[in-house]
Amino acid sequence: MARFSSGDSDVKDKPHSRQPCTAVTPQNEEHLDQLIRANRRITTRELCTELNIRCNALETMVAALEYRKVRIRWALRMLTQEHKDHCMQVCQDLLNQYEVEGDSFLDRIITGDETWCHLYEPESKRQSMEWRHVNSPSKKKFKTLPSAGKVMCTVFWDRKGVILLDFLEPGQTINSDHYIMTLTKLKAQISGVRPEKKTTFLLQHDNARPHTSLKTVEHIANLGWTVLPHSPYSPDLAPSDFHMFRPMKDGLHGQHFPSNDAVVRAVKQWATSAGADFYECGMEALVQRWRKCIATGGDYVKK
Repeated sequence: MARFSSGDSDVKDKPHSRQPCTAVTPQNEEHLDQLIRANRRITTRELCTELNIRCNALETMVAALEYRKVRIRWALRMLTQEHKDHCMQVCQDLLNQYEVEGDSFLDRIITGDETWCHLYEPESKRQSMEWRHVNSPSKKKFKTLPSAGKVMCTVFWDRKGVILLDFLEPGQTINSDHYIMTLTKLKAQISGVRPEKKTTFLLQHDNARPHTSLKTVEHIANLGWTVLPHSPYSPDLAPSDFHMFRPMKDGLHGQHFPSNDAVVRAVKQWATSAGADFYECGMEALVQRWRKCIATGGDYVKK
């Protein structure tokens, strides 16, 4: 600091009498590149041993080669080429429809899905971060698990907001009969809060068994609704999965709810407070994900 205060603004290294690093050589860089390509999980210690160099030289060469160690992203399932081709075709068809109709196509979509809401969901690592001073005492965070008590929530929403929130009663399961009951509730809600969409909307849900059973398909056909195609194993193309559920559960993290009713109230409050812009962004993100899916050859879409 004193040197800069005196007017010296040069930030380059000055000549010094210490021994220069001789381990950073083109030969070592080439050998390092070969070792990493041969074994992507090789450790820093193993690389230093193989090259007979110190960690600082290794870090210099790793940076020069533009490598960085990252965690592998978990995927729901290893997609076959048939899955990828089908996903690309579905996304292309939806994108073509969007390009013809524009934003009015997104206006017509009503999407829905189910998720569990626990009576207690631990804070995430990001949420538990806090500022610490160098002299602050170290703290420990003990691992906690979600509570056994939980409520199944079914939500249907569009660009304007939530249309229906439905919660599973204790002892019930989501099967075709229950899903048909939920769709009946959805029909009544659409007539009440989105009357302009009563006959023109497009239903978007995934390929879970209750959604695609013959009984459910026949019921949807009797209602006169149109269902958008959705590829199997594609939560990255379902707005509830990639856009809604994580923020919703972030809003519940760290809270202890005494009963199912308390969870239900909290979810309803969050859905109301999310704001119209949140739901608007979720639907608009669909278009970008269709394009990314096509660009990646039908593979999973990254965040």
